[in-house]
Amino acid sequence: MPTIYTSITSSVIQVHNETNVKPRIQTNNSLKTMINRQTTTRSLYRTFATYTPLSKRPSTVAIVFIVLGVIAFCIFLCVLIYYIYQRWRRRKFCKSPPVKPKPPPTPAVPLVDLRKYPAKPIARVPPYNNTIADNFSILRSTSTCVELTCNNGRCIETTQGANCICDEGFIGTNCNQQASDFYRRTQLIPGLADPDILAINDDLFYLTGTSNAMSLPIFQSTDLINFHLKITYDPSISDSMYNYCFIWAPDLSKRDGGYDLYFSAQRVSKGAPCPANGQDVTTFFARASDDNLIFSTPVLVDFGIGAPKGRIAAGCNSDGCLKTVRIDSAVVGPENNRWFFYVWFSNGNNIASFQFASPTNLIANAGPASFSIPASEEKINEAPEVFWHAGQYYLFISTAFFDSQYAMSYVMAPTIPDLTRKRAVRIHSIAQRNSAGKLVQSHGHNSIVVRRGQFFNVFHQGIFDSAGRLIERSTFKQRLAFRPDGSLYTLNTIDIRWTQLPLYQYSVDVVKKDGSSVGPCISVVRIGATLETTYVGICPDSGNQLVDKGDIAAFRLFYSRNNIWRDFVEVKYDGVSDQLAVYLPGGITKQIALRWNERITGTRYSLDVRRRDGTWVAPCVGDRTIGNNIEYVFNGNCQTAQIFIEPADISYIRICSAINDDWARAICSGVEYDGKMIYVSITIP
Repeated sequence: MPTIYTSITSSVIQVHNETNVKPRIQTNNSLKTMINRQTTTRSLYRTFATYTPLSKRPSTVAIVFIVLGVIAFCIFLCVLIYYIYQRWRRRKFCKSPPVKPKPPPTPAVPLVDLRKYPAKPIARVPPYNNTIADNFSILRSTSTCVELTCNNGRCIETTQGANCICDEGFIGTNCNQQASDFYRRTQLIPGLADPDILAINDDLFYLTGTSNAMSLPIFQSTDLINFHLKITYDPSISDSMYNYCFIWAPDLSKRDGGYDLYFSAQRVSKGAPCPANGQDVTTFFARASDDNLIFSTPVLVDFGIGAPKGRIAAGCNSDGCLKTVRIDSAVVGPENNRWFFYVWFSNGNNIASFQFASPTNLIANAGPASFSIPASEEKINEAPEVFWHAGQYYLFISTAFFDSQYAMSYVMAPTIPDLTRKRAVRIHSIAQRNSAGKLVQSHGHNSIVVRRGQFFNVFHQGIFDSAGRLIERSTFKQRLAFRPDGSLYTLNTIDIRWTQLPLYQYSVDVVKKDGSSVGPCISVVRIGATLETTYVGICPDSGNQLVDKGDIAAFRLFYSRNNIWRDFVEVKYDGVSDQLAVYLPGGITKQIALRWNERITGTRYSLDVRRRDGTWVAPCVGDRTIGNNIEYVFNGNCQTAQIFIEPADISYIRICSAINDDWARAICSGVEYDGKMIYVSITIP
């Protein structure tokens, strides 16, 4: 019992002893029995329970409680009066909801794609835990949107007060909690391919793309979820002299209060068959003066003497194929410094670009005519898409034929002119195949849009029949997420690695967010005793079930040496990461997956390691092996030094970089290593 109660009890007992017990003993003289100590104690407590104080003056404790009660009552009364007053004033003066202030103008960001809302650094939203705000929600409900912060949402005002309407993937009173579907992939428009999306502001978006190849639908949305048709542009109706077909891959941008529309098509005279023999697709331009998006008669693109231009006939212009604009145009940058990206044909599909202010200075960005590209890309580099984030520019390209293993890759650079395949080419998606090796799903021709600092990748997804033939393309949306070095987490791949148990084999199951599991997703028949596998969004050994990364809650790695699949380790998954490490009990690390940031164009890299005895092996793996790659899986083999070092014997890992083979001025950086970690990231200054 607390001290305060003990002292009070003692005082009361003393008072009783003096005022009650003595008189009772004295007045009862006939009673001669001695009162022992135990009896006295019981009587004292009985007396205490029925005792009435002689003095009516309240104690100090009682006074304190009374004062606190009065204060609490006054606060409650003030709050109630304020609430009643606000309700009365709103009913009296606010016949209709107040008008929401217009969103602030787009801040100026150097060379930001005008089609996209200004890029802002992305960060994970911390968990919401604002109990004070919850306790006073009744006051907040009567506030205005000026006083209410909605973070990743918009504020609306009603007669009941201001409230937040959260953007997709966010919940909470102030829209600052991530929902369970934060990284879920969603379909936007079925049957729409080659999408291009334009953000007018955070709550108005236009989306267009390839539809029936005879016209261009333009859709409108206020939430990036629900789209409705705003208008359809049919160039054959707008043009009294020509008809158009093979109308593909539009690009919509805003300029001088109006809108520019570029699109690919074939053009023939009225009444002539389309498509026409001897022609190829090329690029046309139309203009709309206002938000009604009523576009003019299209014209063939022509950027001036010595600059790229369109061409109706097949083949190349007299000044070369590089200057012959064919398909997939993209306008990027602010109005005072716009760039034009396009695809040209020569030994496949290639990407080039130039500034509108200097159209004769061309940059070859990608493609087989200028670079050595992997066979998996099928000599196709197309669909350029550029955006900016946290000091870096990103160039997306789509590779391979649209009806084949279509996929997305990208390069990063600090400037637009550096956005070429001279930089590291990073994989963003991989076409999915079933257990028989037939194509199931592909992804490509994307467009990036920003809403309240959140980046979204809008792309078309190809669907294939059982024979691996493309039967449909529809537009989907997936939230983008950035690693600390600015690179992107992939759309649909997860590199899964684990420690080794000698003589064991392995199998992988998937646990979905709805609580169900798919297993074996990737069976022992495919994995065997190897220590890694790549998940690409399909479970080939469980009926070819498709499970997007955003729908996965965990992975289970089963391990066995007698074909009894009982033991497993479950690792939770965040729905976006593209690396997952599994540490088995008693397992030994045999591989180290290294990743580092990219320095300036042309930089080459090498790997050094330090043993636990303090000796260095440098280089362990030289630049002739690593080159300008920014990832390397070290399995203990120091190829350059021609020795083998177990990861358990390594105490430090270092990556060195040099420009133009000037290793005397190499810049290096490294990290301490514990002999166990599977994934290691290094930042080079």
